[in-house]
Amino acid sequence: MNDQILTLKKERQELPAYKARNQIISHIQRLSTAIVIGETGSGKTTQVPQYLYEAGLHQNGVIAITQPRRVAAMSISQRVAAERQCNVGELVGYSVRFDDMTSGCTKIKYMTDGMLLREAILDPLLKR
Repeated sequence: MNDQILTLKKERQELPAYKARNQIISHIQRLSTAIVIGETGSGKTTQVPQYLYEAGLHQNGVIAITQPRRVAAMSISQRVAAERQCNVGELVGYSVRFDDMTSGCTKIKYMTDGMLLREAILDPLLKR
């Protein structure tokens, strides 16, 4: 592993979500939808989706994470893609108004609240 990857791994393990990852996964495995609440910098936005992916919870769909602002959805997807060592639009992507960087391979998807609402209108059970 190169130094940048080791640094990212160490940073991930220092976040509060890392200590609670097994408990988080256990709770979410029993649910079809969950809202995760935590302090700023806890890892809820960048780490929890990766834990869910690593636990195989993407098998029946996409792990979707909402952000109130398009810039946040885009920049966070870039950070998580870097942590996963992939390009945005592959395993990790984003969907904001007028810009969709996802593919059939995307399993962790960052999106604005408005895009989630639009998807819910088109697919009320969010099966896609």
